[in-house]
Amino acid sequence: KAELSAMYGSGRHCFEDGTCYDLEGFEQIIDNSRNPEDLLMAWSGWREIGKPMKEKYLRMVEIGEMGSKDLGFEGLSDLWFSKYDMSSDEFLSDVDRVWEEVKPLYDALHCHVRGELNEFYGDEVVKNDGMIPAHILGNMWAQSWSNIYDLVYEPSSVDASINLTQIIQEENLSEVDMVRVAEDFFVSLGFERLADTFWERSLFVKPRDRDVTCHASAWNLDSEEDLRIKMCIQKNEEDFVTIHHELGHIFYYQAYNHLPSIYESGANDGFHEAVGDLLSLSITPAYLKELGYINEEQYLDAISDPISLLMKQALEGIVVIPWTLILDKWRSQVFSGDVEADQLNNLWWELRESYQGVKAPIARDYDAFDPGAKYHIPGNTPYTRYYLARIMQYQFHESLCNDIGFDGPLHECTIYNNPEAGEKLKSMLALGSSVPWQDAFEELTGVRELSGESIINYYSPLKEWLDEKNEGRQCGW
Repeated sequence: KAELSAMYGSGRHCFEDGTCYDLEGFEQIIDNSRNPEDLLMAWSGWREIGKPMKEKYLRMVEIGEMGSKDLGFEGLSDLWFSKYDMSSDEFLSDVDRVWEEVKPLYDALHCHVRGELNEFYGDEVVKNDGMIPAHILGNMWAQSWSNIYDLVYEPSSVDASINLTQIIQEENLSEVDMVRVAEDFFVSLGFERLADTFWERSLFVKPRDRDVTCHASAWNLDSEEDLRIKMCIQKNEEDFVTIHHELGHIFYYQAYNHLPSIYESGANDGFHEAVGDLLSLSITPAYLKELGYINEEQYLDAISDPISLLMKQALEGIVVIPWTLILDKWRSQVFSGDVEADQLNNLWWELRESYQGVKAPIARDYDAFDPGAKYHIPGNTPYTRYYLARIMQYQFHESLCNDIGFDGPLHECTIYNNPEAGEKLKSMLALGSSVPWQDAFEELTGVRELSGESIINYYSPLKEWLDEKNEGRQCGW
């Protein structure tokens, strides 16, 4: 595992002309270019780093299967899914049930995006009746399509779209100021302010004198007051949202740190991510108006075009859902030995085509190991937690909005400055993992089951708009 992680972290591919790129260099192209040749170069170049991983990966799986059986489990899949307070078969069946509820929304979004990309690139790059080539979706793994927002939606007016990056710069917010704003969100819900040690020991700005891993993370170092985040904050909208997410972890730690150490974790591994993501749904025009970042006129302009906001969110929040299923579905078949070594890559693309409607832009080599191009595969990090988080955050959000008596479109609701919502959220967070996750889930939502209904309710205006835009198009793949 250590060798695989090192291979990924040092991954670099050089071309015949002598130009070399690491992941960051390739991502710059994928995220920003509109030239299909450059996009294909970057997409295929990064996947060269996966090829040498295959043998080590299979050996890691072999060792993992042996170890899990020594512990009394049927195999690695059984071990991984044992933490969900239900049988792995029952849990996976539940996951698929919820995906079927969400799938019509994804299918409508896929149909619209494909149609717009066909208009931009033409039939030579993307046909209007099949799968979308993975290299033109604005993300190295096609797990988010937010970077092609401008190709698939044009706001009704410039004023309808809030430029939060510009606001941060105009307000002259420092990196620490941005964190203070997020802390104030939690304080407005009734949480205690963070200890001085948080501000003294966290990393907010990339150091000039040493290299650090800038991937945003939250830390609970002593189960008491030593809570920290580590992040190289950029003054932009993306990091403003990410800070709110990371503080979701921090205040979760704060809420359950009174428990015995064995219970100091989320109710299941999706809860921590869901709580962070929950707050991002409350960064609405109403929240920005309360902060004084936009005036009444700007607020009214913003809510006059709900599709602008919902499209931007869906290109990340909905698009990622089938992706979060694929990784562990692929791994469960690899772990169980149901797929031959020479079919690993074929299975990967079969799942991506089936769930995402996304295909490899070129024929893959016989020795390709494209799963290795995603960190969580060589890093052996379970991924279903991200699926759970994506579903639960909307159920949490809808439940809290109902509790505070919000009357309006769900995407306009913010729980900012509402102690009633905060009290209910704190009550759930304080349980940690001391009860089955279904009990903690019921504490906040009043139900014990995952459901896609809250997502459908949240995006209902977008779904209606997509259905109108897709009239006459041949949807599906």
